[in-house]
Amino acid sequence: MLKIRIALVFLVMATPLLAQSRMSNDLSRLGAILLDAQNTKVTISAGAWKVTGNEAAALANRIAASSKQKAARDLQAHVREMRDAAVSGDAAGARSHAEQAMPFLYQLTK
Repeated sequence: MLKIRIALVFLVMATPLLAQSRMSNDLSRLGAILLDAQNTKVTISAGAWKVTGNEAAALANRIAASSKQKAARDLQAHVREMRDAAVSGDAAGARSHAEQAMPFLYQLTK
């Protein structure tokens, strides 16, 4: 019985640490996607833009859901605009919104 109580206490204490780790991983992955999207030396196909935009949007949604900061909502808004531009074939617009999202990502990583 004591072992079960100890395990439950450990589980309850470890849950917030796992949530922080997940957000940190999401921020890191989203940062890599946004940096790649800004690269003008590479030609990205329309299909790749769509996949990139959708993955970035999913990560931004998870970050915004787990953070109470305004920067998370601003990041989510710019990533959504990046995805919309990418899906419509506007590579320059997608790159621009990726660049605009980066300061909010940096705020959240501090």
